[in-house]
Amino acid sequence: MGNENDEIIFGAADVYMYEFTGNTIPENATIETNDHLVGHTSGGASVEYKPTKYDVENSYGKVVRSYVTKEEITAKTGLLSWKLERLALLSTARFTTSRENKLRVLEFKGGSNLSNVLIRFVHTKENGKKLRFTMIGQGGNGFTIPFETKEATVDAEIMAIEYIKGFLAKFEEELTDEEAAAITGGVA
Repeated sequence: MGNENDEIIFGAADVYMYEFTGNTIPENATIETNDHLVGHTSGGASVEYKPTKYDVENSYGKVVRSYVTKEEITAKTGLLSWKLERLALLSTARFTTSRENKLRVLEFKGGSNLSNVLIRFVHTKENGKKLRFTMIGQGGNGFTIPFETKEATVDAEIMAIEYIKGFLAKFEEELTDEEAAAITGGVA
């Protein structure tokens, strides 16, 4: 069997991103600050989950058990508004500022270590509740900034890493009172 892909499209979302060195995922209020806000999406943000599956077959060629041997999670952005210094989180580039020269510079010098980045997409649903995606990853897959006749967006791809043991990513959906009351199975 081949790989299966499942993609979740966020539509409009706020994107928060910062270099991460902790050992637990912080509370929402710690992540969702203006200091960590990278920008807003245009054309949406997406999350792609790609498991690698191994099937165990018996002598008759029947699958008797399946295992997921590898999981890849990729977050993709389409940022409409963005901060130059945050692009350094997606590459090995270094961000500097100069008050004297009145410049902000993102300079690519080639080769270096990638930052561990906590990324959070926050989509506000029509009912006002939030859908959140949180992941720790590294940028190394590059980004695209098209200079066209319309607004420039940053399309970046970030791959999940297991920086915290047993954690790649999570989705969290706030529920209305009615949605919570309707839950029947798998109640925690």
